[in-house]
Amino acid sequence: MNIQKLLFLILMLSAFVHANDDKPGVKAIVSNTKIVAGNIVKLRIRATGDRVVFPNIRIIEGIKVLSHEERVTNIHTYNLGEFKKERTILILTFAPQKDMTIPSYEVEIDGKVYTTKPIKIKVKDPSTSNTNSNHIFSLDLKSNKRSVVPGESFLVTVYFSLQQGVIVSRNPQYNRPEFKGFFVEKVDKGKNYYKGKYQVTELRYILTPHSEGNFTLGPAHTKIGLQDKSKKDMFNKGFATKWVQKASNTLDIEVLPQAVESDLVGKFSLNAKVDTQEVKANKAVNLTVKIEGEGNLVNFDLPHYELDGVTIYSNDAKIDITVVDGQIYSSYSKKFVFISEKNFIIPERIFSMYDPQEGKLKELKIKAFTIKIKKSKAITMAAKTSKSIDSKEIIPEEDVEVMSTNRWMLVLSFILGGVFFYILHYLPKRKQKLSKESEALKILYGHISKDAEVEEMVRKLYARKNGDKSVEIDKRRLKELIERFR
Repeated sequence: MNIQKLLFLILMLSAFVHANDDKPGVKAIVSNTKIVAGNIVKLRIRATGDRVVFPNIRIIEGIKVLSHEERVTNIHTYNLGEFKKERTILILTFAPQKDMTIPSYEVEIDGKVYTTKPIKIKVKDPSTSNTNSNHIFSLDLKSNKRSVVPGESFLVTVYFSLQQGVIVSRNPQYNRPEFKGFFVEKVDKGKNYYKGKYQVTELRYILTPHSEGNFTLGPAHTKIGLQDKSKKDMFNKGFATKWVQKASNTLDIEVLPQAVESDLVGKFSLNAKVDTQEVKANKAVNLTVKIEGEGNLVNFDLPHYELDGVTIYSNDAKIDITVVDGQIYSSYSKKFVFISEKNFIIPERIFSMYDPQEGKLKELKIKAFTIKIKKSKAITMAAKTSKSIDSKEIIPEEDVEVMSTNRWMLVLSFILGGVFFYILHYLPKRKQKLSKESEALKILYGHISKDAEVEEMVRKLYARKNGDKSVEIDKRRLKELIERFR
């Protein structure tokens, strides 16, 4: 009986201690009200009640919330015959860069609205802080431009600095900055070097805005494990790991309206050339176009050519990007192949380029090329022979010698004509064959990315077009592929 009384007294004492916690209500608590810029603040909003509805908090006074978590726990207390009460905690993390005040928030609990109290946060500059832990590692976000126009690329770099000699865990957690409103490309795997007593890792990103407006980039944030020499690990063989979080600063980027529309934004030069301007029928003419200069060409592509009576192919463009002294340089190269049986002209093309440094609109031009198709000797001789047959000569009756000579010439012409007509008899078949192969190329070329067999067949047909007679083609399989994609 004494034990039962003791247990009852413990339960009553616990109920008295937690009486205030059991009442419906809300309270906001922060991990620290005085921090160094780059450190993470953890905000807990604790609500007690059966049904809790928190506000959707993604931004705190202009600062992005880095993580968002909601936990529900049970409180085992005795109150009016009940032994259970729920407590819900909303946990938010963010990284303020200057002094700020966390505003009050409204939380609905069991149908009633409760309000938290505002909390002031003091933020110190890392360079003025004497706390050694603040200098172990840091994140810094920088940009080579703060004002651009749509389509103008710029470089953003995250600098991760770690004090030399510091041992970190094998799996640090890194979250890149938020780049909402921009096309993003990572330049490389990272650049490493030593600066003073720090080992610095650079992570570089190329950003291209697709619309005008004011944007905020970042922050980047990371969580790494450091050795805590004041504690041993669970096996008592080494030091425990202490996880520390840091965040970078943010950047404000202004995207101004572009004065005029253009195909490219940057400072580029263009070079276009063909490998020949005189070629045999059905032989390839290669046009190579190269654009290079300061700016980003990743999102640019030359449109395809369309010419009547000319078969045209193109490869995928080759694009290279480099960063030199904080500036973005890129080169774009693409090849077009033209095949025809008659003369044709590769038309002129003009592209507009907006130079943001000069604020001027300029032109990049691919000049026109006239391509001449050589006629074969057989066709030329046949044409001459046919002309000699069709021509009529008046033979004087009294000139027997001349008449005899003309008769021999006539006989010889008939013989030669027969030979050439025999040759010409087979040319249509060859042309017909070439025509079928050209038609097959037109049908299959647009599907080479879908099927490896189609790609191989196109390569063979193209080789045959270029005069490689050693290439063998499975006619039955070619017919099946044509019927499949026709």
